[in-house]
Amino acid sequence: MFWSEGTLQCAVDGHHTPFNAVQMGLSKTLTSAARVDTSIPFENAWDAAQVGLFKFIAIVLACVGKFPGGVIYPLFFAGASLAHAFVKLLPSTSSESASPVVVMALMASSQSSVTRTPLATVILLTVSATSLGTQISIMLPSVIMSSYIGVWFSRFLTPHSYFCYSSE
Repeated sequence: MFWSEGTLQCAVDGHHTPFNAVQMGLSKTLTSAARVDTSIPFENAWDAAQVGLFKFIAIVLACVGKFPGGVIYPLFFAGASLAHAFVKLLPSTSSESASPVVVMALMASSQSSVTRTPLATVILLTVSATSLGTQISIMLPSVIMSSYIGVWFSRFLTPHSYFCYSSE
């Protein structure tokens, strides 16, 4: 379900980068059994929203079930799918130029609001995006702002975090 950093470019550009052009974290045996063709772009907002929502549900179930593994990249992918759903709802003239910025901003916001680590989120997305050839000078301001807004909003909802960072 979560294929790691190698497929981040597919999430950022809405699967316009061919899936077989990036390095996957799973073997071909496992990916050949997939029920969804991940090599084609989302056809509409509903398809992208379903992927994002089900990824969030899978993350919640994994955390509640105390399954080992991280939530950072799964949250990035869930946020990217929901961002693509939002971009598909925009008028077609503005969606092309806004898409990468909206996607990276929602990826940052969704991850930092859960882990409450805005600086780490900015660094991870910056390192990942620059290795993928993304213009970071355009993305960086929105990623920084959305990371801190995500943390503020999650603290507004509840002062407690799922993750315990104190030594007490």
